[in-house]
Amino acid sequence: MNSQTKNKASSILIILIICLSLTPSSSFLQTSSFSIVQVGKSTINEESTNRFEGYNLFVVERRSSLGWTMINRTMLITDLDGNIYFERELGYSGTLADSAAEFINSTTILYGDAGHAYLWNIETDVTKYLNLTGHHDFERNYANNTYFVLKGGVIEINGSEYLYDKIHEYSQEGDLVWEFNTLDVVNESYWCPFEDMESGFRDLTHSNTVFYDETEDVIYLNMRNINTFYKIDHKTGKVLWGLGEFGNFTLYDIFGYQQENIFFHTHSLEKTGNNTFLVFDNDMHNQTNANNLNSRLLEMTVDEDKMIANVSWHWISTVDYFSGWWGDCDGLPNNNVLGVFGATGHPETEYGARLVEVNRNQEIVWEYNFPKVGDEVFGVYKIERVRFAPIVSTPRFIEEVNASYLEWDVWYNFRSKTKFDGTYYVDIDGVAVETGQIEFPLFWQSTQVQYLVDELTAGSHNISLIVSDEAGHLSNESDRYSSTGSIIITKLIGKSLIFGLSIGIPSSVLFIALTILFIFLKKKGFLKRKRG
Repeated sequence: MNSQTKNKASSILIILIICLSLTPSSSFLQTSSFSIVQVGKSTINEESTNRFEGYNLFVVERRSSLGWTMINRTMLITDLDGNIYFERELGYSGTLADSAAEFINSTTILYGDAGHAYLWNIETDVTKYLNLTGHHDFERNYANNTYFVLKGGVIEINGSEYLYDKIHEYSQEGDLVWEFNTLDVVNESYWCPFEDMESGFRDLTHSNTVFYDETEDVIYLNMRNINTFYKIDHKTGKVLWGLGEFGNFTLYDIFGYQQENIFFHTHSLEKTGNNTFLVFDNDMHNQTNANNLNSRLLEMTVDEDKMIANVSWHWISTVDYFSGWWGDCDGLPNNNVLGVFGATGHPETEYGARLVEVNRNQEIVWEYNFPKVGDEVFGVYKIERVRFAPIVSTPRFIEEVNASYLEWDVWYNFRSKTKFDGTYYVDIDGVAVETGQIEFPLFWQSTQVQYLVDELTAGSHNISLIVSDEAGHLSNESDRYSSTGSIIITKLIGKSLIFGLSIGIPSSVLFIALTILFIFLKKKGFLKRKRG
């Protein structure tokens, strides 16, 4: 084949790939419109479009700034442009901070409403009330089929009343099976020098995150008002260490300089790896500079042997993102970080809640803002980026001395805190040639699937990987963002392989397109079989 024909074939191939990757599918159960989202604004940095495609789960609260009257509070699942796929109206009592929501398996959301915990199956639309109450956070213990909640208490010390917290662990029936008292760790001398108050009480701890790591059977408890989070042995209730103002780690900033404090009044602590944590640093009541007003997305790396913790990455916002309360910071599979600057107002701007996705080069690659509308303002506490089926990467061809194989990266549907089982299928020319079980790792880490290709006969083959989650959702059949991938034509040991699927397009469209491409390339001699 001459170079002109090859270039023409390559151009057609590229165009085909682009067209296929943009082909939408329509498998969602419902779509709707909602005024809160419609007044929002989504933006993309056109120079850096490596955002992580998917859907956002969050609760948005709309209030009138005149008298601070709540208009509504709604749980939503939207795409990145704000189009709604699922929605649920929540109650008017309680606070937005008590209305966090997260998936606990591929179909079910655990959420709070006015301090009560519920399970909502988005496929069957069945809701189960859990007989337990708390504030800020509800956390599932998959190993024991129990739930952790945060409970507030009041204690009088030297004539003053202080708010503090306990962790309670309940069975699904509401029976208390374990508890931890923060007064075993803190005392009244820890009270914030800015004199935090809540409902007329001295707000001592203001715990807002209980994060359970089933691998170590430990709990990480974030206490906002004392700028410290603790690692607690679940079995014994013993505090293993603290990190922050009242912890026992030596702290270093991102430049390697030792500091007394590295964050102030944080929210939404999460573990992302063996020794890494993400947290939303509100920068509220900054004891170094009270006028700093630079909320940030913050990653910390810890060394438990040397008892050293350092800031390993951060994104410092400008003052127009400053959020003195609420906030979230989540890691994504592509190594980007999803953040919520959720306050209903920010200095020097008319925006309420501001949602961002930032890459490790400090670039905003996706943003969604809620501007003030008349006297109405909007707040968001937390956000979760999700998919509705497993995620499959583009395959890699790996050639070694004694073997050649394809390798895919596979992720679960969302940032899970337990390991789910799945099934994979390798399909060649419409025939399943291999199937096996996989285990999706914690915290949205990837696992790998490999397939040896040495036994393939010469010729053209369509090779696909399909992955199923624990509920049978397939990576190639759920929606346009369930999987990623590309179609590649290459010659391999006398064979032409078409790597594909997993790009969320109807199989009929894929078949027709590939057939046309195959006929064209074969006619031009590009796919001629080598003679022995």
